[in-house]
Amino acid sequence: MFSIRQYGGVILKKSTSLLLSGILVSGMVLGTIVTPVTVNAATQATTQADQTVTNYVTFVDADGNTISPAKAYQGTKGQKITVAPDGYTSSDSSKATFGNDGDSKSVVVTKMISVKVNYVDQNGKLVNSETVNGGNGNDYKLTNLPAGCTWDNDTEQTINLVEGKEYNVPVTKKVSNTVIFKTADETEVGRTEIFGDKAGVKVSLTDAQLPEGYTTTSKDLTLQNEGNTQFVTVTKSAADGIIPIKGVVKVTVPLAHLYDKDGKVLSRSLSKDSRWQTNNKMVLNGVTYYQVSTTEWLKLSDILVEGSTTTNDKDNNSSSADTTAQKSDVRAVTTKNTGFAQIYDDNGKAIVNLKLGPNTPWATDLMKTQNGVKMYRVATNQWIKVSEII
Repeated sequence: MFSIRQYGGVILKKSTSLLLSGILVSGMVLGTIVTPVTVNAATQATTQADQTVTNYVTFVDADGNTISPAKAYQGTKGQKITVAPDGYTSSDSSKATFGNDGDSKSVVVTKMISVKVNYVDQNGKLVNSETVNGGNGNDYKLTNLPAGCTWDNDTEQTINLVEGKEYNVPVTKKVSNTVIFKTADETEVGRTEIFGDKAGVKVSLTDAQLPEGYTTTSKDLTLQNEGNTQFVTVTKSAADGIIPIKGVVKVTVPLAHLYDKDGKVLSRSLSKDSRWQTNNKMVLNGVTYYQVSTTEWLKLSDILVEGSTTTNDKDNNSSSADTTAQKSDVRAVTTKNTGFAQIYDDNGKAIVNLKLGPNTPWATDLMKTQNGVKMYRVATNQWIKVSEII
């Protein structure tokens, strides 16, 4: 932000080189909240590294038959040996660990196999099937529980793998409904399923269940009888971009972090209950921000918008309507050398005791035509007429 001095109602520039670095926020000062930071020196590690050893490992099957001759492997003394030849894995029965450097070890391994697992509900109906891979004779903990189901008991989660065997695992399936998402014109844009213990219970949709890029007025649904279909109307989420607005925002959290236009958190914060004028609203990656200075934005989640309208809306306190503000066709404007330039607010009303010094450059980001007069914005809620610049 650039720096100014005010003498007798006249704004004079302090440094031309600073004026073009940002836009002045009128009527407010963005205070920096300083938080003391204590830097603690790192504690130097003094523990000695665990001993690394080389052991000569022979792989055998459960009957003691050699699968692979001895090979040298390195590990930490006392660590379980879990390596195995291709197509094999360490057997659950193997207890071998790395010993002293140069020791010989025998490790029991078992053949890798694939088995089919069927998940069957309380009515004997197949819910889902999957193929799992593991060592023949080893225990395998199932983790891919079908959606809307629970385990009958914890012991059902673990099966012992046997080559050629097919497993039917009992699960309890909850009541399920299909949810179809449609737009106002009845276009289907997605589907999901909801589950509950019984019909009549309340179920809330998650953000992940909503179609990407859409939102709904309510995520709460009442579960209906098993197999029923429910319809939910959704609308397109606000697209990423900046919308010129006029309004005031109030900070509602103890300290509201400020962000740049890319959503990166800055080092400054604003205090609770402070109010700030805003002239732009931005949606970035689904998150809404309001601009409170040239390079600083507040998240909607940290503020209350006390009043805002888009720049092409009528203002009840103004006798004339603003045209839609658009990106300025120049990056800076310079006031004439013939006198002080009057500043106007968003409604075209002259701001008392606020003028710009002669022959001073000012950064600008927006322009508009109001009552037939072209104007450039030089600060939040501050505009200068084209007739006042060179």
